[in-house]
Formats: sequence, C-alpha cells, structure tokens
Amino acid sequence: MSDLAICYLPSQWRALESEYLRASACAVIDVIRATSTIVTALANGASGVQPVADVPDAFVLKARDPEAVLAGERGGQPLPGFDLGNSPEEFTAERVVGRRVILTTTNGTQALAACRGARAVMTVGLLNLDAVAARLRELGPPWIIVCAGYEGHFGYDDAVVAGALAEALDQEHALVSLYRSVWRDLAGALLGSLAGQELVKVDLGKDVPFCAQRDLFSIVPMMNEEGVLVG
Repeated sequence: MSDLAICYLPSQWRALESEYLRASACAVIDVIRATSTIVTALANGASGVQPVADVPDAFVLKARDPEAVLAGERGGQPLPGFDLGNSPEEFTAERVVGRRVILTTTNGTQALAACRGARAVMTVGLLNLDAVAARLRELGPPWIIVCAGYEGHFGYDDAVVAGALAEALDQEHALVSLYRSVWRDLAGALLGSLAGQELVKVDLGKDVPFCAQRDLFSIVPMMNEEGVLVG
C-alpha cells in the first residue's frame, strides 16, 4: 500500500473498501464550497458542523435541535426553509457562534459520507491546507485525498487543491504538476472550473476568490464518532 492515494472521481470514492478506509486518514476536498464553508464556520465559533447527504435528513436533525443552523444548497442555490446557503462568508460569528451547523450540499457532504469508517476523516480546502498537511503528517500514512468532484464528474477545482496537498505532503503525483501550473492565480483557476462557472451563473461568483485564499485558517475540521466535524 502506497503512502498516498487520490480519488479524483466520485466513482473512485464511492468504491472505497471498508478495510482500506479503516487503515487510512482521509482528507475530503470540496473547495467550491463545502469544505471552505465548514472551516469558516468553525473558525467563527460554530460548535460543530454535521454533514448530511440528504435534505430530508437535514430537516429531521433540525427538528430535533431547533437551535441548530440549517444550511446547504442544491445546484449552488440556497434551499427553501434553510437558515443559510453554502456561501462561506454567510457563516459569521453572529450567526453561528456556539451553535451546531447542519450542512447538506450537492457534492461535498456525499463525499464525506463515503469516508465514514476511516481511521480519521477531515476536510481541507485552500483556506486551511497547510494545517491539514501538518495533521496528516502527525497521523502518518496511508492517506487518502478525496475530491468531491462536480455532480458526479471530475472537478478541476478540487484536483488543484489535491495537488497542493500532495505537494505539502512531499508526495509525487500528476496533480502536483497541475497545482504548480496555476498556483500564482488560484482564484482564476477556480473561477475557470465548472463549479466556479456555475456559481458565476447564479451570481455567487464572489465566493470563489474567498475560497481561493491560501492558509487563512489553522483549523483542521475532524469528524468525531457522532459524525460531526469539530475544530
């Protein structure tokens, strides 16, 4: 077993075997926007972020905990009946401090669900990349980097972040070359991705430059036994 595997297609992370997961520390990427939103919420004082794959399950959890913040999107757009969408800058201290966030998104929360059972599960974006790399080194290999992708397909934006994380771990991979080809203009690279372009279409393109900031936070969201991400 090599030190690092990168799942850059959703079909790859959906096929992860339980035995392999149990041996591995997983870092999940959905840079536009779920994993950027998660670390921002925790940095602004949320008590935890609970990723949920399905909208009905999110409503059930909200009914059990009315003080929780119900957040998420489908197709980039905020969901009816939800408190917040999936724009990181919405998750201000005034809105989330001391509260649990229940989050469901098109891609990221599904990828997180697929990694349950791993030795450790964390989320990573450009906003906290070096902190996650340091935590992965502490935990030791094997490591799996999981790119959420875009609606079941390859996500260029997540692949760029996977390359950056592989470089930070001193690992050789083709995606390292991808990252090195765009590192001087990460916002431009992310805006050029399918996910970035879709946000522009729904007037949420402003989220992309925020998600493209490198190492704004030192928080590593880690999934606990209850399936909640805490910093």
